[in-house]
Amino acid sequence: MLTDHSIKPDTRTKILDAAFTVLSRQGYENASIKDIAEEAGVAQGLVHYHYKSKQQLVLAVLEFVCQKVEVGAVEGEAGARQAFEHTKAMLKEMRDTHALYIQLIGIGLHDQAIGNGVREFIRADRANVEDIARQVLGERGADTAPARSIAGVVWAAILGIMVQSLVDPEFNADEAVDALAAMSLTAVFPGGS
Repeated sequence: MLTDHSIKPDTRTKILDAAFTVLSRQGYENASIKDIAEEAGVAQGLVHYHYKSKQQLVLAVLEFVCQKVEVGAVEGEAGARQAFEHTKAMLKEMRDTHALYIQLIGIGLHDQAIGNGVREFIRADRANVEDIARQVLGERGADTAPARSIAGVVWAAILGIMVQSLVDPEFNADEAVDALAAMSLTAVFPGGS
């Protein structure tokens, strides 16, 4: 990731925005550093200087777009409901981001550098969902042990809704998210692990 403080924030943003645009338009396999540099209006060497490999740049782009979609501080059931509403908005507004994310998951199965980065983002996403689940269970005075399992299921369901909304124009993602919210917020879990 980018740790060099000598790069100007506007240049960094310009490169990351350009990389996102090129990756979304051309896909990972067809995108080149040259294409990204041209899109950003910077020298190709500048991109290579700050990102030693295409994988490093792609992971920086993933981090960059994931920061834009973070839900923020959510607490308890009200926060969970807010997170589900935020998810519905993101499914409509960030289709290119989701398409790139799905593509990178697939690439990560065969490219260790991309796979390691994607895995970290998935774990962070699941940890956020787990925190929310733990808060909801705690609010209800329930055992918080199932929070991790709940997070895995909710995260997987959101990913599935994301894929369906990308491939099927008739799929109603709002209804699916509402159903997921209702199921996850009304579920009763047996005590103990």
